[in-house]
Amino acid sequence: MNSSRNRILFWCLIAAEAAGSQAILWNGIPIYRRLSAGTEGAGPKNFVLAAIVVIVMQVAHWVAFRLRPQLRFRRNVFLGYVLVFIGELSMFFINALAVVILIDRAAELDFVLWKVLILVALLFAIFSHKYQLSKLGDSIIEGQPDAVAK
Repeated sequence: MNSSRNRILFWCLIAAEAAGSQAILWNGIPIYRRLSAGTEGAGPKNFVLAAIVVIVMQVAHWVAFRLRPQLRFRRNVFLGYVLVFIGELSMFFINALAVVILIDRAAELDFVLWKVLILVALLFAIFSHKYQLSKLGDSIIEGQPDAVAK
């Protein structure tokens, strides 16, 4: 029973990380468009949302990180590759946003330390999500011989 509870909790935590990643994407695309058009970037509401998303994603990541080694996964090469692909794809947008902010528009923007720290926290949260999906995908690609089919 404990194994089933851990498995459900693990997948809920992965879903929370994925939801956070989506929230960053939905919130970040308008910011990216404004910055690439040369207009004003994010407002205070965007930064509050970003901070909340980072906290949720990091809590979910670290709890799931500790649970994953305790779980066994059936071998499914296709699903494993899809998870690794989604993990790699999740880094694409946030890296593009960081490049626009830090390299392309750096001279035009007014840098405030806490805003830069939020950007770094977002990058780390997405990286953590990518890492989690990559490790999970690898586990599913390899499979464990004692995994129970559910």
